Amino acid sequence: MRTHTNSAVPTVDRRRFLELTGGSVGAAALAGCLGGDDEEDEILVGGLQPYTGPFSEVAQEFENGFEFALSGINADGGVLGRELVFDGVDTETSSGEAVSIGTQMIERDGAVALTGPISSDVGIQIANLAEEQEVPVVFNQVGSHAAIDRESRFSYRLGLLPAPTTAAAQAQFIEANEFDTVRAIIADYAYGRAFETAIESEFPDDIDMDTVVAPFGEDDFVPYLRDMPDDLDVLIATSHPAGAMSIFRQQRELDVDPEYVLGNSEANPVWNVLGEDVTEGWLSVHQPYPYSSEYRTVAEEFSEETGDYFGILASLGYVAAELIATAIEDAGEADPVAVSEAIRGAELESLFAEPVQYTEWGELQGKRQVLSSFETGAPDHHADGEFHLEEAFVSEPLDGFDPNDYDL
Repeated sequence: MRTHTNSAVPTVDRRRFLELTGGSVGAAALAGCLGGDDEEDEILVGGLQPYTGPFSEVAQEFENGFEFALSGINADGGVLGRELVFDGVDTETSSGEAVSIGTQMIERDGAVALTGPISSDVGIQIANLAEEQEVPVVFNQVGSHAAIDRESRFSYRLGLLPAPTTAAAQAQFIEANEFDTVRAIIADYAYGRAFETAIESEFPDDIDMDTVVAPFGEDDFVPYLRDMPDDLDVLIATSHPAGAMSIFRQQRELDVDPEYVLGNSEANPVWNVLGEDVTEGWLSVHQPYPYSSEYRTVAEEFSEETGDYFGILASLGYVAAELIATAIEDAGEADPVAVSEAIRGAELESLFAEPVQYTEWGELQGKRQVLSSFETGAPDHHADGEFHLEEAFVSEPLDGFDPNDYDL
């Protein structure tokens, strides 16, 4: 019998169980210890997430949203009259571990879909696995342009857009506000370099634009920041995701004073690290649209049932669950190939600024990217919160990334 990772199994107990067993057991082994329902009545989605390490909070928020969506789906009768279950296993942000776990979930447990990969290295390997096994994977946070190519038919972007697409949205923001002086700190790896290439092609020609390149693992950005101009309008840190929060903190310490610092999407982790300072110009970059009535309704229900804040990362998990469940229903069968075809044909009205829909090769099509500022004070949907987001900018619809358009 299979037990999925929701309120039926307290999180702390599951984590402890994974630690004791080396973090590589699947749901079947866990169910042997904890009990569950008849497997024949279930449809499995495998979760390949880093529950330990630097991305653990990102993974847990995504899972919380995914499980919350599943609880509603199953309360309404499940999919095809069967319960949809989620088995999340710790990948430890290891590509090899993720591929091993994913292969077991597909070949041994019959997973109809996978989700959860975080980081480009893991995402690329899981995308390869999905294409080889012909089982769809919906990414959590994988931004590398190399994870999906024009021949992909089983890999789907969700939480992070490829660097060129994000750069195009930020170019719109700069043009709309008539900013003149912009700087970007580029991480010296594939994502950062792709962002640099996109800046050259997407940003206005008539602005004072310059980039500096820092090592991927850099945490001291003072030498780069000292050379920033006094009249800086926008500092782009999105192009160095691992260092974005350090860049923001250090520019404040040096009294570098841009009007905005463009960061990344993780609202809760950002607040937990930067605190109220984040209200001084940081803009979060994301696809979910937390200002719609649909989002607020789900967020209120989530807060009432769990006592927690329904943030951007939780909303990504929620959308992933809705997307997979809807695709299974639309396919009329729990066959991975049919489900993947249904995802490609989806036009899901959900918590994004536009319906979730895909190019033939699995890139989000026609999406709007949202920039949000932080303000102190609880949001309407979570009375115990310390901060809330406010809309700063929403891009025009963006084409799905086409690797044929860029020499990367």
